[in-house]
Amino acid sequence: MNPTILHFSRTGNAMKMLLFLGFAVLAFGLAYLLLEERQAVAPLTQTLPGGLVLPMPTPRPDPFAPVKIPLLLAAGGVSLFYVWRHGVRLMTREVAVTIATGQLHFHPSYNMLSSIMPIANVTEAIFDRADRLPEGKWESVASAFSWSANRAARSGATLRHGLYLRYRSGASTGEVRLIDNDFDGGAEQLRRFAAQIEMWRGSRPPGHR
Repeated sequence: MNPTILHFSRTGNAMKMLLFLGFAVLAFGLAYLLLEERQAVAPLTQTLPGGLVLPMPTPRPDPFAPVKIPLLLAAGGVSLFYVWRHGVRLMTREVAVTIATGQLHFHPSYNMLSSIMPIANVTEAIFDRADRLPEGKWESVASAFSWSANRAARSGATLRHGLYLRYRSGASTGEVRLIDNDFDGGAEQLRRFAAQIEMWRGSRPPGHR
């Protein structure tokens, strides 16, 4: 395989699309159940064995009740965004990233500051096991949403390899993470692609930043 080109993997993106679809269904389903529970009319009394009727105990107030449904809806919305992203990659199976004349050309689904990036603008490039890379957007969302979601994300990352790129775009900076199971050839192809980027970065004149 050409080490300067990454092609989207149908299998990898299909699995991720289904995974995020499951997250979306779970989040929206829990939000619906909480809404139904909130709207239900609680009985005022309870009947004990022997026919004794007593008032229902006052429910303990939940300080997180006002934010639970909005958080679940937000998590479902984020999950649907990733369903769309991986669905597009699955259906098109176009070139994900390619190196041409010292530039990185990204597929539009990466939603970067610029889809064409001079390799000279890459300020940091790290190829490593995915859990050792700087935290990305999804990991940040998982951490904020729940400890268990973050733990699951980090556990899955130990089985993957990724390429982390930090770059300049005008006066702004951005970052992108490329994970091996998104691409044909997996970790080995991504490793070769990272080596090509390092070769271009190493060919810059001394003192060039």
